[in-house]
Amino acid sequence: MANNESFLQQNTAAGAEISHLNDDVKIKEILSEQEKLQKLYNEVVAYIQQHSQMPTEEMIKYQTQLKQLSEYYQLNQQKLKTLGYSNVQVNKNVVLKQGARKNISIKTILLGCGSIVFLFLLGLIFLFSYLLKNPQQLGGFAGLGITAAVAKDLLSGLTLTVMIVVLLLGIVILIINVYKAFTKKNSSKLRYYAGIALGFFILILALVAGTNVLTRIKEINLAAVTNPNEVVLFYLKGVPNEKNEFTQITQERPLPLIAPMNMTARVIRPNFQKFTNIELGSQKVTGLQLDCGNGSVINLNQKTEFERPCFYTKKGNYLTRLIIHYETPNKEKKTVPYALRQIVVGSELVIQGLNKQLTGGQNELVVGPLPAEVEFKADRVFRDFNLSSYKVRWDGNNDGNEDKIDDATFRFTYDEAKVYYPKIRFPEISEELTYTFPLRVEQSGIPVCKIELSEKTVNNYDISASFFDDTERFISDYSFVFIDKATGKVIDEIHNTDNGMEFPYAFPGKGTYIVRMNFITTDDKKGSCETEAKLLEKSSFNVNYEVHASSPNDMTYKKMDMDPILQKKTIALPEIPTKLKLKLIKIEPKTFNTKVNVFLDDKPVVFTTEGEYLFDITDAKQHKIKLQIQDKVRGLDYEENLTTMIGLDDVIGKLQVIGDSVGFEPFEVTLDASSSRLNDPADQITYFTWDFGDGQQQQKVSNGVIKHRYRFDYTKNNGTFKPKVTVYTQKGRSVTVESSNLVVVKKQLIKLEINPDSHPTQEAKIGDVVSFSLDFNGLPKKVSRDFGDGTPAHECEGRTCTEMTKTRSKKGTYRINVKMDFEDQQSIEQTMEFRIRE
Repeated sequence: MANNESFLQQNTAAGAEISHLNDDVKIKEILSEQEKLQKLYNEVVAYIQQHSQMPTEEMIKYQTQLKQLSEYYQLNQQKLKTLGYSNVQVNKNVVLKQGARKNISIKTILLGCGSIVFLFLLGLIFLFSYLLKNPQQLGGFAGLGITAAVAKDLLSGLTLTVMIVVLLLGIVILIINVYKAFTKKNSSKLRYYAGIALGFFILILALVAGTNVLTRIKEINLAAVTNPNEVVLFYLKGVPNEKNEFTQITQERPLPLIAPMNMTARVIRPNFQKFTNIELGSQKVTGLQLDCGNGSVINLNQKTEFERPCFYTKKGNYLTRLIIHYETPNKEKKTVPYALRQIVVGSELVIQGLNKQLTGGQNELVVGPLPAEVEFKADRVFRDFNLSSYKVRWDGNNDGNEDKIDDATFRFTYDEAKVYYPKIRFPEISEELTYTFPLRVEQSGIPVCKIELSEKTVNNYDISASFFDDTERFISDYSFVFIDKATGKVIDEIHNTDNGMEFPYAFPGKGTYIVRMNFITTDDKKGSCETEAKLLEKSSFNVNYEVHASSPNDMTYKKMDMDPILQKKTIALPEIPTKLKLKLIKIEPKTFNTKVNVFLDDKPVVFTTEGEYLFDITDAKQHKIKLQIQDKVRGLDYEENLTTMIGLDDVIGKLQVIGDSVGFEPFEVTLDASSSRLNDPADQITYFTWDFGDGQQQQKVSNGVIKHRYRFDYTKNNGTFKPKVTVYTQKGRSVTVESSNLVVVKKQLIKLEINPDSHPTQEAKIGDVVSFSLDFNGLPKKVSRDFGDGTPAHECEGRTCTEMTKTRSKKGTYRINVKMDFEDQQSIEQTMEFRIRE
């Protein structure tokens, strides 16, 4: 190894001193020197390999020698290149054997990692493609914890990523080879041109293949993938353009459905194509229709959707059918229905317009014109679904705010003409599922206005008028008329006020006034609206009170009719003794300085409960009740005087229903008039005449308590009856009284179903013996069957033909009809379709 050092020193010095005569000689000398350098280099490498356990200092020394040999070798190579000698190889015979170290560059690491990532992306693309084409394999998407839609998006993203990577690779190859083709001198450029062609090929391949794959991914039908056995999918339709506009109804996830509701149906084209290939073969399909099962048949107006949803307004079971129109090879047009799914609407909301008529449209309820107040009742939902608690959330106009909670009845006033989507949610059914339906509020032909009053001081009010649905722009002329309600006379009229439709007004004094606005529209239509203003006495106290009364026969206090009391300041009592209760509801303004005093015949009465005063009226004399309110600090006072008047009735008749007043027919009700009494001690009740309200009577019987059996009136479609009784006395007096409770008789729930026991799919072959049975309740008088084959209907008495068999000799779809008559109930009919095939 010492010789190596000597050689390096000698050749380095010699290289600096020798001056060559010509290039050939110089080239030969350099080549000879290169052979020696190569030999020495190989010897050092072999020595290092044989002594791999040498000390570190010695190892560094030999590595330094290798570096010097290599540098000198490279210097000679540059000299040969300068002299025009190009057949050069650098240390080509050097081989590092076991024990030698090799450094891995960052470039190599990046290339290796990039290759692994690229192969990983390709593997994911293959996996998602396989699962989308074979959703049942590997546990489907659920096995990976993702949905089919997410898998499709991931597949698109991964494909796009691989496409971009390949494009970048092609661009890099293209740029490198173009650069070298223009910069390299004195060497062959064929491989660079090949590299340019390769770059172009990779670019075109990435664009064509990537675009094709992305297009195929886009065309994947997720509905067909996730529902391989369905031809038509059904969705509960919500509010348009909301996130949960469509909620799918599946066999695995049956939703509790509540009417009114819209149900959207969509055809899965790939599955439908397979279905028609099996059922119709090569026959050409010319059209599709959907039979909603409620009498509506809807056409298919797009590739997969029908022209409108199915609208269900009542509780019931609805069998949907797909009606296929097709053309045979002989140009014969035919139609065939296929049963799809039974839509079970488990309950319904009872909806009615309170001040405007409510009707049903094709896919919506319609009420109006505005303003329209609508009442919603959910009692049946709680009963039909057996909900344990009355929890319900109401949003009348879908503004995101709950208008009422935990009340089975809800009222909402709509003051704008448009289509609303009221929302109802039952937390016990589902926290996420919201029921809704379209409710159209129609415009009024004439603008609709309202007047609002705001009290400022005694007799002084701010009056404002406004129009619903922003229709004030159509008003060309208007005026306000003020009328004294007691006399009906006009006391004032203001035409087109300076302040527009908002202005202050001072009423002349105590009384009730009608404020009416008359207006004319730009197209000469006339309209008006009005409100009442009730002004108190001279004081500024606003007092509201009620009078309650109880009698010996009814010890509970009941509120009296306040209108005659407020108008005449008189309390009319029908009997004595009577207990009165004066109840102060509101006193405004009320402060610590407000003093309230109540007097009976000028004697003070002490309140029993805050704001309540009791009086005993034990004789027929007139008595004076005075209510006095004072606020000496403000200088306010209020006084009201009421007078009791006794108007005894000779006979005080009372009629009440004992027990339930609502039930199913036949419904037996107990009526009680025994608490009727006389104010004449020398008279007595002799008999009663009963009128049960259903056309039946019992004349002059001594029974004050009687039972009567009610039935539903099917001829008049009526089940509501109001019984009354006439009480007769020994002295010839009489009085007729009606029950305060109506008797409500409900129809008996009658069920009739046709069961094809031997062929439950409602399909059989020619010659098959098909057995049918009827499932019903009640006692039938007569049963009539029509098997839809043109033969006369078969009739039988009672239950003698509730089971029978039938054989067909011709294929086709037969409509079977069964009618059942009862002696004491309405008739009922049921139909079903049965298909006979070859």
